[in-house]
Amino acid sequence: MNVFIYDAITEKYKKKTRRFEEQINKLNLQGKIIYLKNIKNTQESIEKEINNGAKTIIIVGNDQTVSNIINIFANISENIPIFVVPIGNRNNIANSLGVKNEKEAAFTLSARRIETIKIAKINDLYFLSNCYIKNKGTTLKINSSYSLNFNNNGYCYIFNLLDRKCSTQNISISPQDNILNLYTETNSKDKTLLPIKEEVTLNNEDALILVDNSKEIECPAKIMLTNKVLSFIVGKERTF
Repeated sequence: MNVFIYDAITEKYKKKTRRFEEQINKLNLQGKIIYLKNIKNTQESIEKEINNGAKTIIIVGNDQTVSNIINIFANISENIPIFVVPIGNRNNIANSLGVKNEKEAAFTLSARRIETIKIAKINDLYFLSNCYIKNKGTTLKINSSYSLNFNNNGYCYIFNLLDRKCSTQNISISPQDNILNLYTETNSKDKTLLPIKEEVTLNNEDALILVDNSKEIECPAKIMLTNKVLSFIVGKERTF
């Protein structure tokens, strides 16, 4: 059974949501719909549906929706496939997983190509794709052994799952290689890519860290890859 989790943002993009639903009906992929605005405890609702036989959890929303649901799944023992349908703005995660838009989403769901990904953690928040902060004034400490100081303009990324924008920069990163990756780019277009196998700490007194394009975290922040594995239904044009 498919369980669709609808974020409130779907009400703002009714045409796109309806277009996705029409394709779902044509492919006989219907299931139960849960509207986040109507429930008090999302984790309890998801666990109830899993216990009732849910085989796929389908997130209909944007990066913020995905971030919220991933942090719930990090505390659920069952590992059933997750599928992301991009609706509205800020859909980097869906795009990285190979789902371009709501038009193609139903066909990708139907193909049911499943990949497993370890999720990462920044302080107490889990994330799937990346977190980033401005370079200037940022210090990165690696397992208290040594540190890197960034003084130029630009951005410092910690990648688990490469986003679509950076995938065009001839960067090769896999979320299945059991490491995170540090990627920095300055205004002069100097680029650096380093594997990170240990816990790191980001610090900058004048900047916040943006996590999965949806949540801001204050510094200092500890970042690490966890042993928690989630399964995702992905498209052919994913970034890994």
